[in-house]
Amino acid sequence: MHTSTHALFHGVFEWQPLGDGHGRLMRSTSVPRTMPDPTGRPIRIATIDATARAICPRCAHLGDGGFVSFETDLRLAYACPACRDFVWVQGA
Repeated sequence: MHTSTHALFHGVFEWQPLGDGHGRLMRSTSVPRTMPDPTGRPIRIATIDATARAICPRCAHLGDGGFVSFETDLRLAYACPACRDFVWVQGA
């Protein structure tokens, strides 16, 4: 069980329940400038796309998640409202 939405998404997104057991993500009011990559190394956030309707690459759930891109990294992080975690994917 997760303790807070801040801990879930490193302060970038907040999870909001929809009442049907699912949830959606909203951009946090105070977004940090960096977040850790999977190794724990902080990387600078370039863009945030909140309420992105997408299929999660991990759990295949269609939901209102969010994407984060980074200044010096070609990966993207997808914040999944079903997994309640970031899923790292290769960027273009």
